[in-house]
Amino acid sequence: MRNSPLNKKFLIIAIGLFFLFLIIFLVPRFLFGNKNQLLGNIPDNPASKICQKISETSDLYYCLAVVNQDASFCQNFDEPDQKKLCQGMATRDVSYCRKIQKSEPRKMCFYELAETTQNIDYCDEAEDKEHCYFNVISGLYWAQQSEKIKTEYCNKFSVQSPDRKTCFALKENNISFCEKGNAACLTFFEQPLSFCDSIKTGDKLKCIRDRAIIAKNPAICEKEVDQEVKDECYFGYASHFDPKVSLCEKIIGGTKRNMCYVEVAIKLSKH
Repeated sequence: MRNSPLNKKFLIIAIGLFFLFLIIFLVPRFLFGNKNQLLGNIPDNPASKICQKISETSDLYYCLAVVNQDASFCQNFDEPDQKKLCQGMATRDVSYCRKIQKSEPRKMCFYELAETTQNIDYCDEAEDKEHCYFNVISGLYWAQQSEKIKTEYCNKFSVQSPDRKTCFALKENNISFCEKGNAACLTFFEQPLSFCDSIKTGDKLKCIRDRAIIAKNPAICEKEVDQEVKDECYFGYASHFDPKVSLCEKIIGGTKRNMCYVEVAIKLSKH
């Protein structure tokens, strides 16, 4: 008995619906599974939960590796230098930084490892030592740990460097150590918001952030019209002073927001 055209039509529709079901429901599960299947066994802790908010896969792997001190997440990096950076941070082992060939990830490895471990001596091998030293010292100051800033840290700067006196100002928490007119030092102490008006664009981003941190008021960030300034202000407030996810979520720029999640997760993992 021959099939009627109507039966053939229903058969074609049924096959079409079947394949549509496969595409909508089964293929995504096959390709992506759930996050735990993709990333392995993710530890169930607050820092890892913050990492999982990150939209960029490489940043997500890096975050999970660092907060859990688990270098197995680093195996997901194809680029050798990025993998070594991840491994160095995950294991807190500076020898990985020494093996990095490219300038930028090598610099980041020494900087991040020195700041995360609060071991300023790692900066001795960095390309820009003094910038790395200051990164560690200002981090201690913003974390309200000025007592950890040692005299020998300040003596690492060259005698003519303005950062040498700024280091002592942060160590003693005393503005009188700042050189007159040195805005880079004065910004670490209480100043009116108008103090930032005469500062050049790049440093102005940090200046607004500093006003918010010193006032312990992230609402200052919202006063800025420029979204880039707002984003930098929220990022700096969260990463330097008050590690809250809610501050990261105020950031519009995706890359900066992901960076904020990483920094907040790392800080949370230390507690």
